[in-house]
Amino acid sequence: MSNFWVRAIWGAVFVVVVVFSLLQGFWGQWVLTIIISSFCIKELLQLRKASSLFNLTAAWVLNGLLLCMHPAIPDRLGLVWNGNSFILFLLSQCMLLLIVYFGIQLFRKGTQLFDDTATVVFALIYISVPSLLFLHISGNDYQWHLPLLVFILTWCSDTFAYLTGRAFGKNKLFETLSPKKTVEGFIGGTVLTAAAGSFLGNLWNLGAWQLALLGALVSVAGTAGDLFESALKRQADIKDSGRFIPGHGGALDRFDAFLFVSVVVYSWSVFR
Repeated sequence: MSNFWVRAIWGAVFVVVVVFSLLQGFWGQWVLTIIISSFCIKELLQLRKASSLFNLTAAWVLNGLLLCMHPAIPDRLGLVWNGNSFILFLLSQCMLLLIVYFGIQLFRKGTQLFDDTATVVFALIYISVPSLLFLHISGNDYQWHLPLLVFILTWCSDTFAYLTGRAFGKNKLFETLSPKKTVEGFIGGTVLTAAAGSFLGNLWNLGAWQLALLGALVSVAGTAGDLFESALKRQADIKDSGRFIPGHGGALDRFDAFLFVSVVVYSWSVFR
């Protein structure tokens, strides 16, 4: 089977899994997010040569605690906790675990502890925090179409940039990081994603102009996320971050834009 059909089939499977998960409600979104973030963290630690079982376990536990910092979780679990108190409690436990982790690393590696600990902290900032913001996009009453916006607009941006880049691309956008990206593709992707956002704004009654602006911002953020991850891979001298989806590379390759876009869409959801 050719690489095109492998990419097409597994890409379709990926889309179905994402949409199905988000339609299942908050817990579907949460499970999807914990899977995405866990694989991204694993690959990032491998890129930075810090993927020991100890570092990976610490990063995964901290990631899990961070992704539980949602005010809807106490209600859904039948806990008496106030949402804000629950979040503050988990935040304190994260800090406590970080202190324990730093202490153990100090005894394990002495002055050489900083490379590994910096990578774990970076993973939490780069992957876990945007993933948590993605969970908060849906709100306490779970509006499924809001987190779906992250994926739809990101897919639109990638597709439109690719198509316009192939048709009209002549000037490289950032050749040292991504030789195939062009200025024309970036502009075409941004304009057409804004148009797609406007259509969704009318469809879901979210405001055509608001969603047009959001679509343009998503395209910019997604491109920045892709270039950022490309820089990480260039530094590590590898082509793909892993093998998460056949034909599509690793989880970081697949969700690099998602991480940056989630921050943008969450910010929009707060101020809309």
